[in-house]
Amino acid sequence: MSEDESELRIIAAREDALYAALTASDVAAMQDIFAEDVTYIHSTSVAETKAENIAGQAHGVHRHGPIIRLKERKTRVFADIAVTRGLIDMADTAHGPSYTMRLRETLVWVKEKDGVWRLLVRHASRLPI
Repeated sequence: MSEDESELRIIAAREDALYAALTASDVAAMQDIFAEDVTYIHSTSVAETKAENIAGQAHGVHRHGPIIRLKERKTRVFADIAVTRGLIDMADTAHGPSYTMRLRETLVWVKEKDGVWRLLVRHASRLPI
């Protein structure tokens, strides 16, 4: 396995952890997954800091059901930065009856000094299903 393939597997595992944390509102996991200076941009164009997003998770402002990655997904590694772009279906359960939205998502990961990949930027745009 090449170094890039190894990094791609690690980043895919971090994405799995991100989606599991979002689904479970797992604040402790998000503390580790998010870089200190993360910018988390929702499909509504609201941009949040780490503290703002985690507070929203902790207080039920953000609640998600299953998150499903669709086939159109690609990650590229550039030294200590990686970019994932693709489509997901995400259930929103925080704003009335549960509904599923399709999102075009970009995730920017940074490999920090401790060697751990952390989310630096998340941006989503809602698409019609």
